[in-house]
Amino acid sequence: MLKEPSHSVFIADDDDDDLYMLQLAFQQHAPDCRLEIASNGIDLLDLIKRSPVQPCLVILDINMPFMDGFEVLQTLRANPDYTQTPIVVLTTSRQDWDRQRAFELGANAFITKPTNLATLNQIIRQLNNDWQLDRYL
Repeated sequence: MLKEPSHSVFIADDDDDDLYMLQLAFQQHAPDCRLEIASNGIDLLDLIKRSPVQPCLVILDINMPFMDGFEVLQTLRANPDYTQTPIVVLTTSRQDWDRQRAFELGANAFITKPTNLATLNQIIRQLNNDWQLDRYL
């Protein structure tokens, strides 16, 4: 009998192509991770609130409609339930001020989105290793 995971990776990104690439990378390098996906920050916060499982990792894009990644990051870090949850900003931005702001708001990592699946695979493999996502299975 398969055990239901106690945690999930929550992802907020409004770009369907980026989401598809993330799903492929997780299938290859963390296939047992349960993914919960939202297309904007408001939907992500609602998804986390309604979910019976806790986030073991949150991946946020910065530029999203309705509520951007910075606002989501700030909201999560203001909640005592998520102060220790790893949060990664995965964005197209290469701007130093975006990186600085992400860290000031409590991000654990700031990663510029790669242009190919091979590099994204390396990133997901590293995230899996860094935060031991497999321990939640």
